[in-house]
Amino acid sequence: GIGQAGCNIARLIASNSSVKGIYLDSGSGLPICDTHEEYEASVPSLGKKMRLGKEQDIWIILCGAGKVSGATLAIIEQIKERRVRVAYIYPDSFYLSKTQVMQNKVVHNVLQQYARSGLIDSLYLFGNEAIQDFAGEATVSSLYDNINNIVSNFIITLNWMENTEPVVGGVFEPKDISRICTVSVGQIMSDKEDFFFPLQNITEATYYYSVSEEDKQNEKNLLTNIRKRVTLNIEEGIECSFGLWENQSDVSFFYSIKYTHFIQQQEV
Repeated sequence: GIGQAGCNIARLIASNSSVKGIYLDSGSGLPICDTHEEYEASVPSLGKKMRLGKEQDIWIILCGAGKVSGATLAIIEQIKERRVRVAYIYPDSFYLSKTQVMQNKVVHNVLQQYARSGLIDSLYLFGNEAIQDFAGEATVSSLYDNINNIVSNFIITLNWMENTEPVVGGVFEPKDISRICTVSVGQIMSDKEDFFFPLQNITEATYYYSVSEEDKQNEKNLLTNIRKRVTLNIEEGIECSFGLWENQSDVSFFYSIKYTHFIQQQEV
């Protein structure tokens, strides 16, 4: 995790899974600086701090509005030989100062170019405003807790699914150019999908179905609904695949990763 938001999400992931967490923030692994530019120029060698060992699959989690996000690109340079996926928390501009808006714009745009060039494996966009709409009304004190929990739950679930064989189906690897993405979530028997970022020009989609044992055994329309959703994507010109995993809860749901190679220009 980089910065306060990134570290908070990384701590949630580490405390609820076997994933190792590393936390880089002002005064903790990174020097205390006054500006975005100073953070970019002041990143020390992080080999000892990160203690990565042989880990090849790395998530970097951050929000671009803070000054410390200026360190992100220099950090990526030190680990670019590994598989680096970036979870980027796009802030709600309503709450930002002009300086924070500019900081977010710079990091967001450069990370998209890093993704398109292959310097990072992929860039996952999570919009605070979109996630808040999905989560519903919240108090001031619980707003970011809700957002952090939603992002961390997705990464934990995806990590588990990627390391577990599905019961049915199998998700494809996206095309090499499709490295900018977001996530949607929904109930399996509903047509509704809630997007975590308003991604434009979607070209590919993968569906990760997490199904309770009861639904796996008793829901006769399960595969029919999955087929309808996948077919609808294909008819809309979106390449699509799915996998189905059994979970240990009494709730069935899906995540979908939406991919594109188009730069995302809009403010959200």
